[in-house]
Amino acid sequence: MKLVTFLLVFLSILNGSCNTALFKKPEKALARVYDKYLYPSDIAGLVPEGTSNQDSVTITRSFIENWVKNQLLIRQAEENLTREQKDFTKQLEDYRNSLIIYRYESELIRQNLDTIVSDKEIEDYYVANQKNFELKDNILQVVYVKTNSKSPFARTLRKLVKSDLQSDYDSLATFCLRNAIDYELIDDDWITFDELNQRIPINTYNPEVWLANNKFVQLTKDSYTYFVHILDYRLSDGVSPLDYERENIRSVILNQRKKQLIKTMHKEIYDQALVDNIFEFYNKPN
Repeated sequence: MKLVTFLLVFLSILNGSCNTALFKKPEKALARVYDKYLYPSDIAGLVPEGTSNQDSVTITRSFIENWVKNQLLIRQAEENLTREQKDFTKQLEDYRNSLIIYRYESELIRQNLDTIVSDKEIEDYYVANQKNFELKDNILQVVYVKTNSKSPFARTLRKLVKSDLQSDYDSLATFCLRNAIDYELIDDDWITFDELNQRIPINTYNPEVWLANNKFVQLTKDSYTYFVHILDYRLSDGVSPLDYERENIRSVILNQRKKQLIKTMHKEIYDQALVDNIFEFYNKPN
């Protein structure tokens, strides 16, 4: 109970209820483990603004308890490891060097990477790497609409969804905004069959057969009617269509450019250092 009361007082200080002068006085520690102390200033900003008192107490108490446990574990490790086991000088240097190199490479990429990937580059990559684009899911392009079964616009929606005319498709987009509960007009993108099934109650144990035998479907369940028009589909284990892989290919090409940029930079640094004679090998093995 005393801890909760203390935490509430402390939280009021964190939230600015006390003036700045208060912080100039010696702080009362929140916890101690041997000669290590945790002070309010050590966890300033821990609790997000707007957090309730109850949640604030929970967050702060959890942090303090975890700090104590961590300090106890550190002390136990310090007392039981040899000096050699506790010497991380080389690991810290290696880690620092890795961070410096990573930061430099990241900055190099930020300043020099060409991020424009043309359609031709994407298409050429797709053609040259067909074996890498095997579909893992059944995918399809689809138009579907969900409406109330008693909607006076159900017949019109059915007609527009079922139509292959561009003019009807354009009208459907506007009509759905006002008269559909849910809809999707995916004519130039792809979704998986499972994604469609999450929004439409398709009852089938064999999606491949269902897709092969249905171009337009009308379903009714729980006072809702669904209209589904399958524009195109691809079955799993087949070759994934280019449009479905376009963004993935773009990411692959950009990643290849990054690797090449870094590789070129490494070689240029090495070659220039060789020319400038600023390094040499001693007893280099053959």
